[in-house]
Amino acid sequence: MEANSKTDNKNVKFIDNFTKNILIVGLILLILIFISGKYMSSHKMEAGGTDDKVNTMASDKIKADNHPFIELPGDAEVGAFSVTNFCAGLIVGHHWEKLFGKSKSSKKSLKEN
Repeated sequence: MEANSKTDNKNVKFIDNFTKNILIVGLILLILIFISGKYMSSHKMEAGGTDDKVNTMASDKIKADNHPFIELPGDAEVGAFSVTNFCAGLIVGHHWEKLFGKSKSSKKSLKEN
């Protein structure tokens, strides 16, 4: 029985078609968000959300200027993080049993059948 589990571990693929498709869709959405952010920035369009106001208030309080690593106008930064986290959650959920194994309750129900 152990030999079978060792061969099963060798056949585990984390980059299957589902994962590839989610990564491609997520990357396309992120590219679109970055393109729209650059377009808005180049045309001096403002889409200031609460993040800009909080950043300004915090910078005034500590008397220092703070800039994010990648600055996107308005809530585009929040959208980029949301898309990334959504895609990562789908991928982890899809590979849950490969990463963490089956739960004890599901093993018991499989043995009973």
